[in-house]
Amino acid sequence: MPGYTIHLAVAKRYIEKHKNKIINEEEFYKGTVRPDLNKDYTGICEEKEKTHYGVMGNKNDGSFDCHIDEFLSEKDTDLNNDFYKGYLLHLLTDYYFYTKYFNKELLELIHNNDKFYYDYDCINKELEDRYNIEYIANTKKFTNYTNGEPKYLKLDKMINFIEDFSDIDLDQEIEKWRV
Repeated sequence: MPGYTIHLAVAKRYIEKHKNKIINEEEFYKGTVRPDLNKDYTGICEEKEKTHYGVMGNKNDGSFDCHIDEFLSEKDTDLNNDFYKGYLLHLLTDYYFYTKYFNKELLELIHNNDKFYYDYDCINKELEDRYNIEYIANTKKFTNYTNGEPKYLKLDKMINFIEDFSDIDLDQEIEKWRV
């Protein structure tokens, strides 16, 4: 899954590009990181399949099992609430990251029995500076940095992903995923 820095950069650019769509930015950011944190925001969530509505991680064929329709049909999901809009943005970011933007890299990574974590550590600082990321809800302590070249995720492609994906129309996505 994309790291916190990527999720927060997408959320920040979404807010900047969609003026008046997000009223409570703090709640939106909390929703954006919630699927990866436990309920009280003090650590990494241990039930990621539940919080992400599907099988998370890298399947051998590069497919990605995500049931955004289940999230949308939950009785507590209130898409007039910015927290839930942020949560939805997180799920969509994960889905499109793996299935549309970085599927080739995912397949290479699977072939090499590897993970994206090293790559995130290589690009976190650059993204943090570029997007002026302010970490929330204890996410800073889960963000690492290393000097080096990413193996799979190139910085320019990641920036293009953040810029392109943050243009997403959540209302259109809701219609698309509702059954």
